[in-house]
Amino acid sequence: MRSVFLGATLLVLAGCATVSVVPGEATVETSLSAKQTALRTASDTFCERLESEGWVEASNGFANLASILMHGQSDTETATSYADAFSDLSVAPSVHLMTIADDANAAREGLEQVAGEARKVLNDQTVETQRSDVTSFERALVRAQRASRAFAGALETVGERTSQSAPADTAIEAFNAEIDDARRLADELAARYASLGENSV
Repeated sequence: MRSVFLGATLLVLAGCATVSVVPGEATVETSLSAKQTALRTASDTFCERLESEGWVEASNGFANLASILMHGQSDTETATSYADAFSDLSVAPSVHLMTIADDANAAREGLEQVAGEARKVLNDQTVETQRSDVTSFERALVRAQRASRAFAGALETVGERTSQSAPADTAIEAFNAEIDDARRLADELAARYASLGENSV
């Protein structure tokens, strides 16, 4: 039964523009011609940065969606893949910790930029919130959460060799705080988009 559902789903998606997978749901953007807003551009750039740096696994589009529909969402591979790079015993733990800290700080700064664009949308009542804004920001938030788990996994790997985990601990905590803030912004964006839809009825 699941395979029938998957096949039907992929056939429907084949005619759509973009697929965004967020925890618990798959949302489809149906317009290729939607204006590329600053928020969407910043969100997409952030996701690309996380993937290019190896902080999260690269998205495989329909293949990734099919895997999630068939087997459920999993972040294990992302955390393991990043952590593998920190199992090299020839590198001092302090060096590994600095690398994790630098990566977490860079990811936090990138998310801060995306969150800044989200705040601009929320603060400007003349700007209409688009569905693409909401889904792009949600996608960036999901990627950020995966990156945080990857950093934590790497820290756990290095922690087997040393009890001195600073400054990586501090950097990851700061990143998580930014993720919490971004999560609230995502809720506000979704609520605003919903209210605009209700008002237009």
